[in-house]
Amino acid sequence: MKRYFKFTLVLIVALLLSITCFAATPVSKGNATMRLVKDNVNSMVFGKYGEFEKKMIQIDTVNKTIDIKLTARNNQEALENKDAEVVLLLDTSNSMAQRRVVVNNETMTRKELVLRSADQLIDKLLATKENIKLGIVEFATSPDLSQEGTEADAKIITQSLTSDAQTLKSAIETVKQDTMGDRTDVEIGLETAEKLLNTSNNGNANKYVIVLTDAVPNTAKGVKVDLYTKASADPTKAKLQDLEKKGINVISMLINITADDIVISNRPADSTFKTYRDVAYYVFGTPLDPTAGSVYYVTDQQVIDTVTNSIYEELVPVNEYVLTDIVIKDYFPQNIIDNFNFAYLTKPGIGEVTANVDKSDNSITWTISRLKPGEVATFSYRLSLKNTFSSDIVGVNLPTNRNVSIDYKENNVQGNRKNNNKAPIVALSVPQPNNNNIPDNEVPQPGNNNIPDNEIPKDNTTIPDNKIPQLKDNTTPDKELPQTGSSTSIVTGTLIALSLVIAIFSFISYRKNII
Repeated sequence: MKRYFKFTLVLIVALLLSITCFAATPVSKGNATMRLVKDNVNSMVFGKYGEFEKKMIQIDTVNKTIDIKLTARNNQEALENKDAEVVLLLDTSNSMAQRRVVVNNETMTRKELVLRSADQLIDKLLATKENIKLGIVEFATSPDLSQEGTEADAKIITQSLTSDAQTLKSAIETVKQDTMGDRTDVEIGLETAEKLLNTSNNGNANKYVIVLTDAVPNTAKGVKVDLYTKASADPTKAKLQDLEKKGINVISMLINITADDIVISNRPADSTFKTYRDVAYYVFGTPLDPTAGSVYYVTDQQVIDTVTNSIYEELVPVNEYVLTDIVIKDYFPQNIIDNFNFAYLTKPGIGEVTANVDKSDNSITWTISRLKPGEVATFSYRLSLKNTFSSDIVGVNLPTNRNVSIDYKENNVQGNRKNNNKAPIVALSVPQPNNNNIPDNEVPQPGNNNIPDNEIPKDNTTIPDNKIPQLKDNTTPDKELPQTGSSTSIVTGTLIALSLVIAIFSFISYRKNII
């Protein structure tokens, strides 16, 4: 019985020792130094115009606090409620002028169909948007073959941008009567449209080029004759990208671009393009992946609706774009919840945020019922290191947040959930322990190294807070701190192993004695 009692007592002591050792050592806030490891900014676009941003606005390395600001905005107003300047770039090559089509039981040339749609678009724009000016450019190739591949491949019909309806209608009539060459020089057309836009000195206007064509480029600047190769495709694509870089919005409508093989006698071998659609996708891109701006591929029957509705809505939205039922959840790691205090600095100007952190998933939730065009909503909070915190977070990288998720509706249609785990990262350090076997109360103090050991004051056992070296705010070390624990974990592991060994040997001894 005594042996059994002895074994049980040893086992209990071993278990208590292992549990005690496993617990992290508490650390005083005053002994810690905080540094910024990485100033990550969490930014997401949700829907067409919705934008979210979460970023650190201040770090106080002395008081060990981190201030974070969340922002949600509807950017439609900034993009749409400005002046607009639009150039209609009209293809008048032979395929447009000679191809006859039947639309709504009416027979006409494709050129007449496009000009009719352009005329209706002008009427709608002038009737609904006061701060708009338009211009018209036609392109194909020069009737003078010696001028092909030069600026003669396009013409400015309106000498300046205008909002005068009669001037624009007269320009449409001019294009209707005009005759151009056989081929299609889209590159020169784009350059000429840009020149017309540059006649305006309104630097605050949104600028657009609307390309209406039934062909893909088969010539370009300096190219006399090209039979649908990269010689004309590359310069045209590069010009589209150049306009986008300059802030000019390009909207392209391509009519009846087929997947038929390109069959032309004496055409150079070109493995890149087998069909007309291959050329179109290479130059203009696809509707889901356009080279610049928006791209529409349509039939003749879809021309008028696309121009007067789809393209019109890109210039003047028919309905107010509204974001509704926005739910933004900001999640925190468990080590931040355990070792930092959370407090709001400002409350949202729009929407509501939960009063406290929800401990079931360590999150706060920001709900916004409606975010109208141009509205911006913000709030901020502070994370403060607790007066006593766990040694487990010393010497490791500490992301302040684990993830942000956004659910929302745009114009009452449920959008796809957005997620982003970027967050500021901080790290904590404490003074290294004294390894010289000098008692804590006899550690020499800074600036006092010549005082004999027996004359060191005995009541100054810790370094004062103001003696701890502080890092400047927003200081990023050359290398991120390794994702490892403190030396406490090594000691803990050793003691746990020792406790288990004691328990095992005690059990073996007990078994031998009872046999």
